[in-house]
Amino acid sequence: MKNILKQFEEWVIPLNRNKFKKAVVLLTIYYSVLVFIVLAIFNLMVYGLFTNSIRSNDNENAERTSLQNHASLLGESGIQEMKDNLLNILFTSDIMILFFTLVIAYISSKKTLAPLEEAYKKQSMFVANAAHEFRTPLAVMKAGSEVILRNKRNTDEYIKFIKESLDETERLTRLSNDLLFLAHNKTRVNIKSKIDFSALCKKQIEIMKVYANTKNIIIENDIENDIEISGTKDDLVRIIINLVKNAIDYNKNDGQIIISLKKKVDTIILCIEDTGMGIDKKHLPYIFERFYKADNSRTENSSGFGLGLSIVKEIIDQHMGKIEVDSDINKGTKFTIILPYE
Repeated sequence: MKNILKQFEEWVIPLNRNKFKKAVVLLTIYYSVLVFIVLAIFNLMVYGLFTNSIRSNDNENAERTSLQNHASLLGESGIQEMKDNLLNILFTSDIMILFFTLVIAYISSKKTLAPLEEAYKKQSMFVANAAHEFRTPLAVMKAGSEVILRNKRNTDEYIKFIKESLDETERLTRLSNDLLFLAHNKTRVNIKSKIDFSALCKKQIEIMKVYANTKNIIIENDIENDIEISGTKDDLVRIIINLVKNAIDYNKNDGQIIISLKKKVDTIILCIEDTGMGIDKKHLPYIFERFYKADNSRTENSSGFGLGLSIVKEIIDQHMGKIEVDSDINKGTKFTIILPYE
């Protein structure tokens, strides 16, 4: 018995380290106990009804044959034998039902808690990544402050430190704004209106060309005129800026970006294609997750936090659209956004 308890203890202790495994076991037990109670009540009812029925029938037969003063037709031994048989049948069926209940309850519990476990993991990863992204600029500012305070500095050194601090502050501000957008995007009220999407795309492309020129990247566009869409202007601007900035950051020197906007029947198709380094196929399913960065080579080319594509996906979902990605290593990446035309 001690060995059994010891083995059970060794099995339970690891479960305490994993809240979801423990929850699965507890939920399985709850389901099983509930089924056991139902079975117990059902068995008592069946046993009681069966016993009463046997006695009632036996008494009726005894009255008809005028054997009231003698033993019943079946006899006490016969009734007891039937009771024992019934108990055996009920006991055997209960064991089988409880066994299958345990299996089904365990599987059901795992499936029930699986989304919660996944959400918990994502939340934990999100908090850890956010803390890391906040810590880096703060560490830079702290180290710079400590260095600048050790000795007297000239004006140029103070100006350099202030500029570096402003850059890190701007980085923290962008991160905070992105996090706030993602946090409140589900609950905020989006006032949609008719927007000239063609004009909006052309305007944002011209703005981004200044940034592209610093990296000798050419932006070409094939934008159809007078394409209107029902949406939120600021959100649509975010889509264009985030995708075009990514196309610039992850492009090659003297690379090219092609942006097209077409209307097909009841959809609007926006494509942003670059001649950059591309994304490995194994990373494609995860690029829209928050703080996800495909690899170090891509991270080095960008000052982002891995939130841009998450924001794009959130906005597209709110506009009842979808986004597709096609990418080849060292050839480039193509994002295709499909939005409903109203």
